[in-house]
Amino acid sequence: MAMENISCIFCGDFSDHIAITENGYTGRKCQDCNLIFISPRPSATEVTQIYTDENAVLYADAQFQFDQFRRMEAASTLEKIKGYRKNGSILELGPGGGSFLQEARNLGYEPHGIELNPIEARWINENLRIPCENVALNAGSFGGKQFDIVYHSDVLSHLFDPIGALGDMNRALKKDGLLIFETGNIADVDVKYYKLFTQFQYPDHLFYFGEYSLKVLLERTGFKFLCVYREAIFFQLLLQKALWSLKDFLKDKRVLEEMKSKKQIASNANGLSVKRQLRLLYRYISLYFIRLGGILPETGRPLKLLVAAEKKSNP
Repeated sequence: MAMENISCIFCGDFSDHIAITENGYTGRKCQDCNLIFISPRPSATEVTQIYTDENAVLYADAQFQFDQFRRMEAASTLEKIKGYRKNGSILELGPGGGSFLQEARNLGYEPHGIELNPIEARWINENLRIPCENVALNAGSFGGKQFDIVYHSDVLSHLFDPIGALGDMNRALKKDGLLIFETGNIADVDVKYYKLFTQFQYPDHLFYFGEYSLKVLLERTGFKFLCVYREAIFFQLLLQKALWSLKDFLKDKRVLEEMKSKKQIASNANGLSVKRQLRLLYRYISLYFIRLGGILPETGRPLKLLVAAEKKSNP
């Protein structure tokens, strides 16, 4: 695997401050720009293959099995979007199984998607009957169509070139069009809370932002920052860590029992079943019961951010 050293995309600093290490990768933090970035990192081609090779099946499976929850989350997000634009064309980047696009269509928006996972892109086109392209956003996407809204969720940290990608989003928007996206605030999180995360998903995630670096990114790419909605996820992370530990314990117990009885392990279907059941439990509790995080002090704590920005100039 070809690896390259990079500097902060904003100030060019080759940071020596190591914030995260995982799976043999190093996340360096720029102290001035409040940005965490993998360096050295894989090439753009190798990053793209994460979504297009045999991993595509795993990503698609993870999307489809939680569709009902994703649609409920989408409905909540769209309520906020309607406060800015009640209708119009909307392009989602990385729509996965298409839950958000379905809800947007139900509310009267004209939905389109760009999904690099070929399995999910085909599903959106053929089953949901929503236009979806399988190539990264570019000047020729959907025949050069411009949109009223561009939206993405948990996509920003995956982008190989965030400044270039947001520039493309700017060009895909009409005059005064809206950019709405959801992401985390990992670069703002006090290191004492890092232990709450089960994984940082390196090298799938390439960048982690904080609120300051998000505003810098928007300013650099021709957007006017409008608003950020913050949702504390402290208890969700605690729950997730507990359930994932239980999942590992149950899996290890099953393997040990099979080894004791000298049975051959024909498949990991039972382990997957446990994992899925625990993920479903996590989704249920997160949606209906875990809202206490919103009343806890937020400074330095892990947050889910919904950012709204308006196109003000060309990038």
